[in-house]
Amino acid sequence: MLHLIWSKDSNATSEDGKELKGVRARLLECYRSLYFDPLPDMEPKQQVNRIAKNMIEFVPPSRCLCMLHTHVG
Repeated sequence: MLHLIWSKDSNATSEDGKELKGVRARLLECYRSLYFDPLPDMEPKQQVNRIAKNMIEFVPPSRCLCMLHTHVG
């Protein structure tokens, strides 16, 4: 489903000339706020650990193997 949003979305312009955010930009904002923005009730070290964990879990295992193979081999 995400690939459809990514391939079809385009930003629009309102009547006053301002650029409106499309679905793609809103989706990126949501992912950023869910996975990368700091939470107010956490210590800095916990924030770093949470964000690092989210980044690791966000990449599928097959992609990790591909990246490892290209850097090692």
